[in-house]
Amino acid sequence: MLETIADVPDGVLALRATGTVTGQDFLEVVEPEVDRARDERRRVRVLLVLGADYEGFTTGAVLEKTELWLRTPGLGRWIEGYALVSDIRWVGELVHLAGWLMSFPMRTFGEDEFDDAVAWLCSLEPALTEATPTAT
Repeated sequence: MLETIADVPDGVLALRATGTVTGQDFLEVVEPEVDRARDERRRVRVLLVLGADYEGFTTGAVLEKTELWLRTPGLGRWIEGYALVSDIRWVGELVHLAGWLMSFPMRTFGEDEFDDAVAWLCSLEPALTEATPTAT
């Protein structure tokens, strides 16, 4: 399951993944947020919380995420930063490795550092170029 976390500053898309995240979860939660940011010509800062109850993503979720990246050229330009909050060691290591491939800063935080993750995202300098939506 994937749900948004309320009470975070504007511009921060905070998500909590519990159990197994499906393609439907991704379609219903993430895609509308990406569409809204694109329509408003603004960038987002993503915060993802994976607690001890997180079990993983289904193949459908991975496919939906891949299709979103393919349907939205330059999607990486829409993301100003990515914070992962989790004590799951292998997930943090994977994010660390993926950070080398991304065009935006990524950082991991422990589960007790949620507020630090929000503060880090809010401290990021705005990107120098304006996000330009691509027609879909």
